[in-house]
Amino acid sequence: MSYVIAVVLLLIIAGISVGMIVMTLSLNTKSEGLGAAITGSAGDSYRGAVGVEEKKRQLLSRLGYSFLIITFLFSLIYRNLFG
Repeated sequence: MSYVIAVVLLLIIAGISVGMIVMTLSLNTKSEGLGAAITGSAGDSYRGAVGVEEKKRQLLSRLGYSFLIITFLFSLIYRNLFG
């Protein structure tokens, strides 16, 4: 049963990772390219804006926190299975 839970968590982690990549690439930065999207240098001018970009940033933040929590749970299960 623990193996099934571990596989499901691993699939969820993979899905969240793909979601984070897609959200990062879809962020609209002020013509500074992908580097600004990754480093966030152009994101300071969008602070407080209530729009699509702010919603994307909130979703990206939630995906990041979900990734951390689910990866921690996966590591606990993995340690109990194989450690």
